Amino acid sequence: MKNNLPPTLEKKLINRNTLLPNTERAYGTNSSLHHDNASHRRTLAIGQGIRIQGVIEDVETLIIEGTVETNTIKAKKIIVQKTGLLKGEVDSQDIEITGILEGNIIAQGNLVVTATGRLIGKAKCRRLKVEDGGQITGQIEMITADKPKAAAAHTETEVKTNEETPIAEELLKTAEPKID
Repeated sequence: MKNNLPPTLEKKLINRNTLLPNTERAYGTNSSLHHDNASHRRTLAIGQGIRIQGVIEDVETLIIEGTVETNTIKAKKIIVQKTGLLKGEVDSQDIEITGILEGNIIAQGNLVVTATGRLIGKAKCRRLKVEDGGQITGQIEMITADKPKAAAAHTETEVKTNEETPIAEELLKTAEPKID
């Protein structure tokens, strides 16, 4: 598919997979300038020297080279670059930290702390990889598989039985005739 832009404007367009200054690697595999991949449409890159405060929503991939301060970020993938700083609550499928992440995070999939990465706070993740030199200060909790359904049902029955017993005993006490 050919675009209708003059050659001077076409050259000024930046392909999403082209390395920008201070960017460590390209994100994505398709080098075509005109592709309509849904994952690329919801990518947010915060460049070096840019500071953002507030809510970030509806982002699939978040690439941070600057500073982000937020209460909650929900994204499919979060990448904190070497120059990046992320402060706040994070809920993501995969998180890669090459810079600094401060806060409480949940990585439903992979949490990767590279050799230059620093994680400060509490983290829950299913899989953890810390490269030699990577730093974690805080608490890590591994997300494990859910309880088997039979064990969960058994526990729920025990709780109900324990809750109902005092009520049943009270009813029996009030129903018994008192002998003087």
